[in-house]
Amino acid sequence: MQAIEAEAARLYLKARASDAPEDWNDAYAWVALDPAHGFAFAKAEAGWELTERLNELPASQRGEPVKSAIALPDDPAPEEPVAEIRPRLVGRRGLLIGLATAAATVGVASTVTLRLLGTVDHYRTALGETRTVQLADGSRIHLNTNSSVEVALRDDIRQITLLKGEAQFDVAHDKKRPFIVNADGTLVRAVGTMFNVRLRADVTELTVIEGIVAVRNGDSAVRRIESGRSAAVRSGSIAVTHLEPAKIRQRTAWQAGMVEFEGDTLAQAVEEFNRYRPTPLVIGDPAIASLRVGGAFRLDRSQDFVDALESGFGIRAVPGSDNSIILVSAEGS
Repeated sequence: MQAIEAEAARLYLKARASDAPEDWNDAYAWVALDPAHGFAFAKAEAGWELTERLNELPASQRGEPVKSAIALPDDPAPEEPVAEIRPRLVGRRGLLIGLATAAATVGVASTVTLRLLGTVDHYRTALGETRTVQLADGSRIHLNTNSSVEVALRDDIRQITLLKGEAQFDVAHDKKRPFIVNADGTLVRAVGTMFNVRLRADVTELTVIEGIVAVRNGDSAVRRIESGRSAAVRSGSIAVTHLEPAKIRQRTAWQAGMVEFEGDTLAQAVEEFNRYRPTPLVIGDPAIASLRVGGAFRLDRSQDFVDALESGFGIRAVPGSDNSIILVSAEGS
């Protein structure tokens, strides 16, 4: 059994780290060989999720029960501690039901368990690709470049996990089935609203476009975020700011195939364009990194941006042999 659990952990961690379709397919093929494989894989996944959540809590609170849901203040469903569960497993379906129950102790059902029950869909985009997914409940998910989500629509809840990248959620109203997005431990709950979530390297960025959402991270209190506001979430802290309509438009311009800048630094603009390029733009002169730029450009036409820098900002673009572009000051050239 130890060998099976070790292999389950190896396959899960490999697939989670790469999020590559072939690695997930290898893992699920191994799971399908034996019910014991499914149990071990679900155990590895649930254990990893639980460890991540416990690590977000202060040491003094790590012995407290894990809470499984977040609710708006006027929502009749309060948060409830989850009691320890020791399911009785009978046959393959009994095993899967037991796994689903056990996985609920970490707040979000195990992905492998839901996959084995045939209730999880995985949607992704390649580098430079955007995509809109219509869900069976009427909601829509707009995926930005190099993004990935898992979707589980159940009778009592709609669970979405943003694995990487960025997505906008246009949520169909269904108060009996809350819509919950898990983005690297940040839980966002909505009934009928529209919001954008982006996983950055060091923070989760939430933008509420319409309606109200509830947000929790780690042991933080539940925060109500209204339309026209943004939240930066990290390590149990939720920092809320007001956004002007122009800023919201800028953050969601990617859905129209555009990227907009208004007083952004050159470093920020280059970082944004590199999300869509197979080879990078590189700032070769630190002195120009803080230069402020503006304008609207097509995501697939970064050369237009480079041309604008050369013609109006005193910057020279040097092509690399790997199709990268190095940006330097034109002075002294």
